[in-house]
Amino acid sequence: MKICFVGGGNIAQAIIDGLLKSQLPPEAIVCIERNQEKIDLLKNQKITVASFECLSEDIFDLIVLAVKPKDALVVAQKIEDLAPHSNILTVVAGIGISKYPTSASIIRSMPNTASAYNKGITALYAEDQEAPAFKNACDLFERVGHIMVMENEDDIHAFTSIIGSGQAFLFQVLNIYLGELKAINKGNDEHAINIFQDFVSSLGDLFGKERDFEMLINKIKSPGGTTQAGLESLEDSKIDSIKILFYFLDSILKITICLFLARFKKNCVKFSQITQFQKKIQPKTLPHLIKPKSRFE
Repeated sequence: MKICFVGGGNIAQAIIDGLLKSQLPPEAIVCIERNQEKIDLLKNQKITVASFECLSEDIFDLIVLAVKPKDALVVAQKIEDLAPHSNILTVVAGIGISKYPTSASIIRSMPNTASAYNKGITALYAEDQEAPAFKNACDLFERVGHIMVMENEDDIHAFTSIIGSGQAFLFQVLNIYLGELKAINKGNDEHAINIFQDFVSSLGDLFGKERDFEMLINKIKSPGGTTQAGLESLEDSKIDSIKILFYFLDSILKITICLFLARFKKNCVKFSQITQFQKKIQPKTLPHLIKPKSRFE
């Protein structure tokens, strides 16, 4: 399989790192990139850095579109002009397949940066999921982690909220834990970080063994103990409202897409239209969960 990356940003670099770790030879990868710092990094990995003309001079199994959303459609058209009927694998968020050049075979994906460590989780969607290009895309991302094939393109929005952005939410929670551990372990942050690294690693090990959070919780808590009291407090405070966080992110994604497409078409989106859109997708439980009650209030 021969792959050309158009754009060498963070997500492209993460995928390339994972592919190289999977023993895909660097000769199988070409990258079109203009940033000198990124070019130097790619060359250190023995990746060929080329110009757009390579698209008309060579045949690629997949052309990975990895540019900023504002540039995606223009660059996709350039790919189409240079390599008609090519197989474009887009990692660009927020732009549906119908917006791309019609003659190209478009595969939509939503990977995450864990691909660099071959532990990525990638959502994939194409209108023809039996096509060789889609199977190549699945093979590519299976090299760098796990894949989830979406039955509907709209499911990618929910996936982005849970997996793509969800890492940042969990990192934020863990960062609070780390801060508290540093405070307890006064003056020795490095020691606290080492302890915390083992703590986080153990969470993955425990879940890998049990695969059931309820069972893991029951093994830790004791009737009438501090853990039980804390869990009850979380339940009373409607900690499940973290789902609302994903709802809001999903809403923001959809609204951002609307604004982007309107700007691209040089149309104007009125604020009232966005408000109506928000009301349309607002869950019925939202008012109840915005102001959770705590048993300690």
